Amino acid sequence: MRKSLMILRTVLFLLDVILLEAVFYGAYWWRFRTGLFANPVDLTSSELLIPSLIVAAFWILWLAWFGLYKIDPLQSRAEVAQDVFRAIGFGIVLLFILTFNPDDPLPASRVILASYGIGVFAAALGGRLMLLTVLRELRVHGIGTWKTLVVGSGQPMVRLLKYLQRHPELGASVEGMLTPKGEPSQNGFSIPVLGSFSQIRSVVRSTRFDTVILALNEKHERLLGRLVRTMRDLPIRSFTQADQYQLLIGSVKPTRIHGHPLVEIRPEVLTWIERLFKRVMDIVFALVLIVLTLPVWMLLAIIIPLDSSGPIFYTQRRVGLNGREFTLFKFRSMFRDAEARTGAVMAARDDPRVTRIGRFLRATRIDEIPQVLNVLAGSMSAVGPRPERRAFVERFALQIPLYERRFNVKPGMTGWSQVHLKYDSSCDQIDLKLKYDFYYIENISLPLDMKILLMTLFVIVRGEGL
Repeated sequence: MRKSLMILRTVLFLLDVILLEAVFYGAYWWRFRTGLFANPVDLTSSELLIPSLIVAAFWILWLAWFGLYKIDPLQSRAEVAQDVFRAIGFGIVLLFILTFNPDDPLPASRVILASYGIGVFAAALGGRLMLLTVLRELRVHGIGTWKTLVVGSGQPMVRLLKYLQRHPELGASVEGMLTPKGEPSQNGFSIPVLGSFSQIRSVVRSTRFDTVILALNEKHERLLGRLVRTMRDLPIRSFTQADQYQLLIGSVKPTRIHGHPLVEIRPEVLTWIERLFKRVMDIVFALVLIVLTLPVWMLLAIIIPLDSSGPIFYTQRRVGLNGREFTLFKFRSMFRDAEARTGAVMAARDDPRVTRIGRFLRATRIDEIPQVLNVLAGSMSAVGPRPERRAFVERFALQIPLYERRFNVKPGMTGWSQVHLKYDSSCDQIDLKLKYDFYYIENISLPLDMKILLMTLFVIVRGEGL
């Protein structure tokens, strides 16, 4: 199924290139060849080729930034239109700002740019709707469907099966079910029962399912976490009902199947082009931050040792992407060897280990600045869930279903939980912190990263770190 999604992304990319090129040439023709505007310019197609490809590349990267190459066959046309409108709208506003001339606030080029924006919106939306329409027609005829296993019980499973049966264009070809104890289903559907909940791994592996959908009744909701953990390393897409998923991680962004909200349990977090874009942004962010804060580095190199003897930096092993450990850097805010006496302890508001200058560093988050070195090295990102120590990771993984999902993305210097919670990360707050982290993972996008960076700036300016 993932191979099919890659093919669809390639087709969508080619569609975008063709349609964006057509819009560019159309805008040129209207501006310079119709005689409606002054200063006509006569260029050949070959002379326009390079500029048109540069502009197309900008829009493709911009659409990727907004996550519009994540093919979601379950997305409605209205949702697609909303996502495209948001992306193109921001893009055109950016171009308006970059090309604004205060001496000539409303030249003809403004009209052309606005019209061009409408054309780009139509092209981007048209390509995606065309692809969705073709996909749905193929699926109605049994082409390109997902081989689906439904794991469920009671009325939730019955409602789900009815939805999927009524809407073959969704592409879910249900070829098997798992019931709590493998008992025959009495729901009236002629779908074979392949075993019990406990056999999910062996059934998926032996029958090569593409997709698993969990639809549990209230009696069996407590098994959701166990089933999810059982499937976490299987090469399949898995979904469950949004209200049940919220029992595990809090707020999510569900996918609606004709009024039936489902959420993907292990979605692809970022496409390769989004990962590339995020990495470039991380490097730019780190270099700019180093230059802007260089005086702070020099000042703290003097102040920290004067306040309490010891090194300028504090290093600690943390768990990052895919569970790999790395060395995290901070400006030292505690007395030297403080943790040698206390062991691994989570930060607290009135932590006696913190020095006088350390309280200021934590309140303003300045102690986190050296992590730009981790960002440059690639072990961290500017934005992401905060990395934890191995001792805490092992404890939380045993207590919290899906805790390991935090390792699907790089840890960050700042994150969604950091802009909503205080520096204090007590164990009492860990559930709330995780809900913020999981929300970020479910809704991750580069625009959300920009929003978090701006919110972090406000936190620092207001001194809300503690």
